[in-house]
Amino acid sequence: AANNANGDDSTIISPFESDKEAAAATSTIDDQQPLELNRENVDKVLDEVRPYLISDGGNVAVHNVDNETGNVYLVLEGACGSCASSTVTMQMGIERVLKEKFEEKLGEVIQVDPDNEGGDGGKPTELTEEAVQVEVRRISQAITAMGGVVRVVNVDPIGVVEIEFRGPNKVKKGLELALLDVEYVKHVKFVS
Repeated sequence: AANNANGDDSTIISPFESDKEAAAATSTIDDQQPLELNRENVDKVLDEVRPYLISDGGNVAVHNVDNETGNVYLVLEGACGSCASSTVTMQMGIERVLKEKFEEKLGEVIQVDPDNEGGDGGKPTELTEEAVQVEVRRISQAITAMGGVVRVVNVDPIGVVEIEFRGPNKVKKGLELALLDVEYVKHVKFVS
């Protein structure tokens, strides 16, 4: 509220005030307060960096969050998993963003290799549509954010995945590399 230019006491009300209040109430990530350190929030924060990783043919997945130590265990996937710059990506990109959002709650950010763990138990022995759908769902938000649309057309148990995709070529290549990281996928075929 303020006095108007004529100097009288009439109140001027901002037409945007209710919009500001509504925006503050619906914000998913509050930049003022550190987030609670849990798997879901770590995954939400990682959504900020995923488009950059996917455009380079990689991605990141949350393997585990240790609430006692604050340590976050991540798996770099696709091109990121085998890239010589993966340590720099982890420290300068991913770790920096996590520290901004979790502050002192965050312990160490540790890269893990899930292939070196035992106890696979009921692991499938051939390619399943569910395994492909899980990967597509995991990266679909980032693909959509970068202007892509993806649909799984067919999954052959011998390792061929047929995908319908519309969008930028960099995103298409990132999708292909992410799918090739799914166990038993040997070939990704793009169909229209």
